[in-house]
Amino acid sequence: MDIPPKGQADGPAPSAASWIAHPGMGLFLASFLSLFLELLLIRWVPSIIRIVAYYGNLMLLSAFLGLGCGALLTRRGLTLHRWFAPFLLLLVLFVSAIKGMDFRQGPDELRYLFMSARSTTIFPIVMVFVLNALVFVPLGELIGSYFQRMAPLRAYSWDIGGAITGTALFGLFSYFWFSPILGVVLVMAVYLIYCRGILSLIFTGILFSSCLAIMVIGADETAVWSPYNHITVKEIGADGGQRAVSAPATDISALRDPPFYIVQVNQDFYTLSGTINRRRYTKDTDFVAALEEQYTLPHLIRPGGKDVLIMGSGGGLDVEVALLSGAERVDAVEIDPVIIQMGRRYNASQSYKDPRVAIHNTDARAFLKQTDRSYDMVVFGFLDSQGLFSQMSNIRLDSYVYTRESFREAFGLLKPGGLMSISFAAGREWLLDRLVTMISSATGTIPLTYATQEGSVIILAGKGFIPQGPERFRHYRRVEWNSSGTPEALDDWPYLYLRKRFIPFDYLVTVGALLVASLLFVFLSSGRRGNGLDLHFFFLGAGFLLLETKSITSISLYFGTTWFVSMVVILGVLIMVLLANLVASRLQQFSLILYAPLIASIGFLYLFSTQNVLAWSFAGRLAYSLVVIPLPIFFAGLIFSSTFRESQDPSFAFGSNLLGAMVGGFAEYFGMITGMKALLLLVIGFYLGSLCVKMRPGVSWFRR
Repeated sequence: MDIPPKGQADGPAPSAASWIAHPGMGLFLASFLSLFLELLLIRWVPSIIRIVAYYGNLMLLSAFLGLGCGALLTRRGLTLHRWFAPFLLLLVLFVSAIKGMDFRQGPDELRYLFMSARSTTIFPIVMVFVLNALVFVPLGELIGSYFQRMAPLRAYSWDIGGAITGTALFGLFSYFWFSPILGVVLVMAVYLIYCRGILSLIFTGILFSSCLAIMVIGADETAVWSPYNHITVKEIGADGGQRAVSAPATDISALRDPPFYIVQVNQDFYTLSGTINRRRYTKDTDFVAALEEQYTLPHLIRPGGKDVLIMGSGGGLDVEVALLSGAERVDAVEIDPVIIQMGRRYNASQSYKDPRVAIHNTDARAFLKQTDRSYDMVVFGFLDSQGLFSQMSNIRLDSYVYTRESFREAFGLLKPGGLMSISFAAGREWLLDRLVTMISSATGTIPLTYATQEGSVIILAGKGFIPQGPERFRHYRRVEWNSSGTPEALDDWPYLYLRKRFIPFDYLVTVGALLVASLLFVFLSSGRRGNGLDLHFFFLGAGFLLLETKSITSISLYFGTTWFVSMVVILGVLIMVLLANLVASRLQQFSLILYAPLIASIGFLYLFSTQNVLAWSFAGRLAYSLVVIPLPIFFAGLIFSSTFRESQDPSFAFGSNLLGAMVGGFAEYFGMITGMKALLLLVIGFYLGSLCVKMRPGVSWFRR
């Protein structure tokens, strides 16, 4: 067993897992457990409480809050790890109890299928934040107890090793066989290692069994999990009724009057799968006629397109219409592999199996950069916008697809005489204004715009010609639109669904409530004779998480907002931190000079234009992402590890760092005002705060 570092001999010996011979292995498993559970809950909870999908980063921050407070509580010897199972049961009970709840949205941001109101639904967000934080408090205390028993840098290496393993395993688990129930079973199996005595095992086993029972009872038997979404399918009957199904009708490709299927994401509508070929039906219906109008309108405006690109091909209806309209090649781009499988199975036209169709399972924006083809028509279908693309960011999965720069890239792929079409359920006047303004700005033309009374729009821009069309079709009427000055969505401000550059009142109230809850957690964790927070490590944590978030969004812009890119970036950050820790272990002592390359490398990222990188080849963008972007993370890791080695109370320093990371995560919301690049200035501010504290040792926060 490692000898405790100087100043730690009086720390309490952990009461958990004393039979594990090596404390490093105990710390490794505790860190693995925390990271895996954190990612698991971020996937599972939004599938039940749909509004949480728009606040997934807050679940990450609440996990940091719980882990940080738990680490601060280590010295008080409360053995809180025994409360892990009860707290997990509380969270599972609450999440399951409000399944099916209707949610409200305010006027300043669009979320599909939410009820319009003066403010958004806040209660479930705050409750999930608090309960999720409680789940991680016992794990934070467990991790902190191991930090008390080992030399700081050695403990940190074991901790990062566990985090890397947890992230990598969850990535594989998420892609190949994700099931929240199976994931919780794995979490419970690892946690039982820390239970001592038969009574503890029985009590914990009963609570865990209750969690599993509740999750099994509330699970959708027909649900399928993709790397992005919880997906269910419902068949629309002849009477308009819906029933959940796990397989399409027999011989659907030849069936007369084939059914339509609703593909749902997180318990609500996402897309349709079926056929709009009227020859497949014994009689016309208004439903099929309306769908035919929606999908064929661009092909009526610009007939005869031979090469067609579909961005967000979903269930395959856009692909089918392109084929029916005479296309000889269709490139179908869809980010979700399970949605593609659903299209193959449930689409009665079987358009995805047509030899003229090439399927590309990738991010739409990434495809625009990679393809060397040109097209007669580029069609933006209804892309996903029902959740955030990563737990590390507050931008949505399709944010970089609907920007002025993206439309410019897509328009550049058109042949002379080609047409770009954007179909969108705008819903808000300001959102329609933004779309028309962006397309006009990106193409240098005045687009032809059609809209329905319900808010669906089709915007058409021609290359080398002005598209013409009738005054109205069946449901769509032509709209003469004059811009009212709604700000455009840009690569640096990719907030398509936000009315203007500000933090909406909904967010201010929600984040404010969560900050109050966080301060209460910190206050209760400090104790009567507590020292508050170590400001040096607090600022390091805030700067680090905001820097990591900015790195993920930048690299996702270069390579796509896919789950794989996000997972690889997170793993790369953790590996860079581990490397910095190993280098720091060879340095004789900390030097303030380390702040110079840190600030300089962040400054370079701020001054160097993103558009320059986007213009590079794949190899150039990859080299920039692997070498230049991670440099500040490496230098920040050197500073953390070098000063962490000198810490007299590793668990206290580690807890302060995690709480700072939570604040850094909240700070990302300033990007709604400033744009993404300006967040780097805030990162510099956090690190300068750390430098100032380091130059004035002995400063504490909330000292009582």
